[in-house]
Amino acid sequence: MLIDVHAHLDFPQFDSDREQIIEKARKGGILVINSGMGPDGIEKTISLVKRYDNIFATLGLSPQEFEKEIIDETVELIRRYRNDILGIGEVGLDYYWIKDPHERRKELENFNRFIELSRELELPLVIHSRDAEEDVINRLKEENLPVILHSFSGNPEQAEDAISLGCLISIPASVVYSKKKQKLVEDLPLESIVLETDAPYLSPKPRTRNEPVNIKLTRDKIAKIKGIDKAIVEESTTENAKRFFDLKL
Repeated sequence: MLIDVHAHLDFPQFDSDREQIIEKARKGGILVINSGMGPDGIEKTISLVKRYDNIFATLGLSPQEFEKEIIDETVELIRRYRNDILGIGEVGLDYYWIKDPHERRKELENFNRFIELSRELELPLVIHSRDAEEDVINRLKEENLPVILHSFSGNPEQAEDAISLGCLISIPASVVYSKKKQKLVEDLPLESIVLETDAPYLSPKPRTRNEPVNIKLTRDKIAKIKGIDKAIVEESTTENAKRFFDLKL
């Protein structure tokens, strides 16, 4: 069994064949943790969880969302669905798209709100940290929370800092071709790695739609990089995810 810790199967890219994609993942022995973002994405994600036995959920909000009403509604929906989800996320900071210092401060305020919600609901966090790894890690040094750094794009030193705080590093399917992510995998201990697709994004084949079944390619690439059997990668990353999300399977 493999666990895709982060995907977006509620996104419109899957409107034409969502059921087939989910069934393909189920037949491949893949559990998918879908990240529902914002009020609309949350409701769609919860409906997937209730319909499919291989779909689980985390709920969050894009760091680029600044509308107070949407943020408030998202927080209340996460509270409402507390018993239907495994964690909060993705949430975090994005400095790739957000350059304005005032907006970055606002991002941090929103991030802090979700950190507080994580403590309140006793749920782990899945964090988006694009080009903002240093600030995310510095913020986490003030906390003691279980965290997955989704699609981590920082350097090995930042990864080491994150691991020292107990964070897990999520490796996407783009590791198949990304030299940077391959180098990261070389340096990371297997006990700190989980797998994701971020479907429909970060495909192992650039400019194509990603899907959960491609997590097998991630597993195989990590095994090749580390020179170990793919069964070891599968067992270790699955156990890491189960332990992190307290998944009783």
